[in-house]
Order: sequence, then structure tokens, then C-alpha cells
Amino acid sequence: MLFPWTEEIGIDLGTANTHVCVKSGGVVVRESTAVAFQAARRRPICYGTEARRMMERQVPGVDVVRPLRHGAVADFDAAVDLLRHFMRQALGRRPLLFSPAVVVAAPLDASAVQRNALTHSLRAAGAGHTDVVPKALAAAIGARLPVAGVESRVIVDVGAGATDIGVISMGAVTAGCTLRYGGDDIDQALVRAIRRSQGVRVDPVSAEEVKIRVGSVHPDLGQDRVTLNGTSTNGNGGSEPTSIVVQGASELLLKAVLPIVGEIAWVLEDLPPKQRAEVEESGVTLTGGCALLRGFPELITHHLGIPATVAKDPLSCTILGLESITADLSALTLEGRRFASTS
Repeated sequence: MLFPWTEEIGIDLGTANTHVCVKSGGVVVRESTAVAFQAARRRPICYGTEARRMMERQVPGVDVVRPLRHGAVADFDAAVDLLRHFMRQALGRRPLLFSPAVVVAAPLDASAVQRNALTHSLRAAGAGHTDVVPKALAAAIGARLPVAGVESRVIVDVGAGATDIGVISMGAVTAGCTLRYGGDDIDQALVRAIRRSQGVRVDPVSAEEVKIRVGSVHPDLGQDRVTLNGTSTNGNGGSEPTSIVVQGASELLLKAVLPIVGEIAWVLEDLPPKQRAEVEESGVTLTGGCALLRGFPELITHHLGIPATVAKDPLSCTILGLESITADLSALTLEGRRFASTS
């Protein structure tokens, strides 16, 4: 039972970015999922976007940790530090009579161990009652899909560490999966492709820069030639800075996103005929950072033969869905608790 004066917040703890919303207060935190520690003592120095900037600049004496990997908590202590900081940032440092109630999004097929790591890190950070909502459902609500309807609709949330594919009907996820592959893996695919083709080593930050600057899986829709800095091997066995031109970058991105298209195809093939017919009519809605790649919806339509569109503000769909849920927590019940909950 929640008391009327209990604060209620929603948290989208993503591999790359974290969003926090407050009931009746909107989205109040939009930060990178990163913590910078003083290397010698592992004392937190800064959080979020500031910590990510330190990682990009490789500041000496500072270890930057991204607590999540493939959508799951990989460093418990760092996750607790990060969540505690963002919760205080969202609620202010005023003393609270009760610990805040939290609604948090989790990958669709998160294991019991992964869900426990998430809820325990929240509890250690100061959260009280916690509800875990499938990320696909939260994204669908935030994308303003008619999730309460009988007709099946498909949401594909492509995050940095994982891709959630959910078939939504009657307010629940009726089918789907989580592909542990996302924007970070696309960056790594670019790193490997550039090294194979040009013998130059680039870091994931530079690969992400290529992805953003190209911004397309089709050469006619974006910049296909990108110049960036990397390191190459010299004759003495060492390495030296070099500038390279990446040709056919959109083709590299196209190959990197095909595993996601293939996984969507598997989910659709497993649907009963009636649901499959409904999805073929309603189409696929894309959310998450990689949904911004131009030509991605057309690629899905070309390979799967069903319409695909990008949600309005795809980066915010999950947290907007959680905001809607915090506004009416009773919507989480239907003949008993619909989602996993810890009191």
C-alpha cells in the first residue's frame, strides 16, 4: 500500500542513458549512464554526462564506469551510486518521510537474477516499493500506441545495449524477446570493419561519431564519406595517430543493423496467423536511439514486407511511458499484479 504522501518516480535505466520522471513533475533527469571514480580510492567524482565527457577525454587518474551491460546491471556498486545521485537530483535533497515508490523499465526477457540485481540496486539507493515494467510496454505507451486495444502491435526499442521487440495487445506484452544487441554493438561492428578494411584502430567513441555523422543505412539518405582520427601501426611495431577517410559508411551501418531486422522476422514468424495479420496491417513502431538512423524503417519494410515508422521523440518513449504509469499505478493491476513487484 502506498500512502498519499509517498513520492512516485519512474526510472529508465539504460545502458547509455538514464531518464527519471516524477509524478506530476515530468521528466527531470536526462543523463548518461556513467560514473567517474577517483582511480586510487574509487570515490565518485561526478555522474552522468560529465562523467561521459571524462571518459571521452581519458582523464588521468579517473576511472569511468558504465554500470550496465546489454541492458542489465553489471557493476552493482556503481549502479547504486548512480541511482542514488539521480534520485536525489530528481527529488531534491529535502528529507523524505517515506522512501519513494519506483516504477522501473527492464528488458523483456530479463532473468530473475537480473531483475533482482536491478531492484536490489534501487533499494540500496533508497527506493521503497518497486514495480518492474517490461521496457517494450513502457516504450509502446510512450509512443502513444493504443496498447489497450485487442489488435496486436509491434514495438521495437533499439537501445545502446539491447533491443526489445514486443507484441502488444490488451495492455500486455503477448510475445517478443530481447536481443542483447544494440547501438554499442553497432559501434563495435564499425570498429572491426574499419580495422579490417584500412588497418586503422579507432575507439568506440569515434565509431559512435561515425554512426551519428553518417546517420543513415542508405548512401542516398546521409553522408557516406567520413573523416576521423585513429591510430595505425608503424614500422617499429608501435602506433601513431593518423587521419582516415571511411568510405561506404552507410553500407557498414546497413550490415550492422541487419541482425535486428532478422530478430524481428523471427518474432513475427512465431505469431499465430491472426496476430500476424494484425501486425501486417498495423506495422512496426521504432523507438530508441538507433531508430533515428535514416532508412531504417524502409529497410524493415523491404525485408519483412510490413510498414515501419519511427515514433515521435524515440529517445524519450520509455520514460514517457513510465510517466504515464506513475500517474495511475492502479493500471498495473488486472486480476492481480500484472508485472513483477517487490514491496
